[in-house]
Amino acid sequence: MASTSAGRRGTRRRAAAGLLVVPLLLAVGCGRSGDDAVAKGPQGGNPAGTAPTKPKGTGAAGDFGTLKDVCGKGDGKPLTKKADRGVTDKEISVSVTGDPGAPAQPGLGKEFFEMADGFTKWCNELGGINGRTIKLTKRDAALSNVGTVMTAACQSDFMVVGGGNPFDNDGVKARTGCKLGAFPAYVVGEESAKADLQDLAVGLPVSTTVVGAYKAVFAAHPEVKAKVGLLGQNMASLRPSMVRYKAGVEAAGGTVVYKEDVPVMPPPGRTTLEKMKSAGVEMLITTWLAVDSASMFREMDAMNWHPKVIVSDASAYNRYTLAAAKNSKIPDTYIYPTFVPQSLGDKNPAVQKALEILHLAEPGKDLEFFHMSGINSWLLWASAVKECGTELTTECVLAKGKRANWDAGGLFAPGPIVETKDVRASDCFTMVKATAKGFEYDAALTKPNKAEFFNCDPGNVVAVAPGAPAAPTSAPPSAPPADTPPPAGAPESNTPPPADGGEPPPALPPEESS
Repeated sequence: MASTSAGRRGTRRRAAAGLLVVPLLLAVGCGRSGDDAVAKGPQGGNPAGTAPTKPKGTGAAGDFGTLKDVCGKGDGKPLTKKADRGVTDKEISVSVTGDPGAPAQPGLGKEFFEMADGFTKWCNELGGINGRTIKLTKRDAALSNVGTVMTAACQSDFMVVGGGNPFDNDGVKARTGCKLGAFPAYVVGEESAKADLQDLAVGLPVSTTVVGAYKAVFAAHPEVKAKVGLLGQNMASLRPSMVRYKAGVEAAGGTVVYKEDVPVMPPPGRTTLEKMKSAGVEMLITTWLAVDSASMFREMDAMNWHPKVIVSDASAYNRYTLAAAKNSKIPDTYIYPTFVPQSLGDKNPAVQKALEILHLAEPGKDLEFFHMSGINSWLLWASAVKECGTELTTECVLAKGKRANWDAGGLFAPGPIVETKDVRASDCFTMVKATAKGFEYDAALTKPNKAEFFNCDPGNVVAVAPGAPAAPTSAPPSAPPADTPPPAGAPESNTPPPADGGEPPPALPPEESS
């Protein structure tokens, strides 16, 4: 899409910092040309050099895991109310947004477009939703034109689904002004996260943080507990994530001996690594695995020093991390996603179906974090549209999108879809280890107690700001594993005092809410 004058002003406004930080925000959304798969080996993906094998989902053609007849002809009845914009008896017009045309980062958010193409093809081949096919428009904001693409979507679309933009605040006024509903795959800005007329399959928790994953690592590696380092990015929108991580580590009984937010470009170098080494860091918690940080690992190799353990959020579920595992001497490196990893595809029909749908658009590709979050939103939206039947209005779809217990057919950990003010970090996690062969699910570290693959407990989350939402009533009542240390602080409570009085949300959504 052609740039407007407002878009050009936005580009100049962010040139000094915004465009540089984009790789750190959304590296898993950038186009890639490497050969490293996200999940290889006998349980998912394919060994290097072999042709991909198309997985087969189970159940009826329109099923997705435990979700039945997501897509199909249905009864084909005409609408009983005046149609909202973008809806007819035969068709539903929707958009997906991304930024693959960004000059500074070509391919940014391309995964959203890939999954949208695959999902709409799958659904339309089955007859659409209740007999209405999906008309998809891919709207490329190229970073600076979010307001422009939202204004364009307002002219013809029923909703925007399954995508996202790093500068999503810029589109809020246009979207809500024209009453355009949204089911985004992720949100970044605080204004966007709090905006009306949307359902968030993956929310942006601000007042709670993850603690269960840290407990699991400390139980397996007790020697690192007292020597934790935090490495983030020095931007106002990103610094809060490290503050929350610090609160989570301390609630898990760990001690932070080093904390630094380094400049956003390039990846951390020798000076930073020497400071971590001098501080005695044994466990590193960082969001730098969201980008190609090969140079950081090469420096570690050259120094002959590595922390014993590295931990990262789900944004590290990408080929950059696996390339580092293959080409460097990285330590035990764990990621804690709230979805079932591709390596378990032979045991989970939802993973099989997600990969099958992606392959309709991109044969041979492996699932990455943005693919997973994209299809999560598409499934939530499609399920709500189906339930609205012949009364297909924005109001109805957003109401039906609220769920007491949503798991995307078994692809994600179970959890509620709630109003923005009630979003909390997921009580569930899996532990996935990055290896030269791929991402391997670690059952011993996860200690699953829910939905076969997840560790779920309200004690896996702690509050870090006043007014944090309580655990949902559907949360499992089971106690934490016996060998898992309790949070630090008062033994009768899993909630520590507020950290730093609460802070604005980070631009990166590291702590997922399923």
